[in-house]
Amino acid sequence: MARCGRCGLWAEYPEDHPEKKWGGACLWFQLRLPEDEVWEKRECAEFFERVPGVDALRHFDFKVKRDHIGAAWKTAKRAQWMAWFSIGMSIVGFLSKCQ
Repeated sequence: MARCGRCGLWAEYPEDHPEKKWGGACLWFQLRLPEDEVWEKRECAEFFERVPGVDALRHFDFKVKRDHIGAAWKTAKRAQWMAWFSIGMSIVGFLSKCQ
């Protein structure tokens, strides 16, 4: 279970924020929550445990970079398999022409 107040992607509004009804905003989903809903339990696949001493923008930057690196790795792995498949098909085609 996730609680927005414990997530590194949660940016709490300062005490002197002009709109008193909001407790803060989720940097990932761009949601603003009232103060009483910040600590409610919820299912969130993007929950990122807050590291003490690191602000929400650095957490957000890290998560975006980590997600992009993961996507790039999957794309590179798929390209590698396609390259090996293409080489195999080329060899099979070459051998079939030689006989």
